[in-house]
Amino acid sequence: MANYTSREKLQVALAILGLLISIYLTISHYFSALPVYCPTVGVVDCGAVLSSSFATILGIIPSSALGIVFFLIFIYLVLKRKSEDALYWNVIGFIFLFYFWYAEYTLGKICLYCTAIHLIVIVLLASMLLWRKDN
Repeated sequence: MANYTSREKLQVALAILGLLISIYLTISHYFSALPVYCPTVGVVDCGAVLSSSFATILGIIPSSALGIVFFLIFIYLVLKRKSEDALYWNVIGFIFLFYFWYAEYTLGKICLYCTAIHLIVIVLLASMLLWRKDN
């Protein structure tokens, strides 16, 4: 990654973190032997969020699998230096956050892992908008 800008390096690093969290949540969805470790204090309750109807698409595919697809495509676009495509892709990811925020609001619970992914998507979008030119 020597020829990449600091913005691109930051974006890839953040996207890899989001990808790892998404993979962890997806694996834990399919394998109960890998429980999700998250404190259950007040409104923070990952279990309640991740076991809700919002946690799957059509009751089949875990929502976290969307994160895997999102971050893999984002990483590809950044590494191929397709900045405009990465920006548009990130905007689509940001729009999806409204559904997930609605889900947590409806449940009255917050998932820390989900919140981490939400923050990563927001920081990625901000980095795309604020650093329009390479550093």
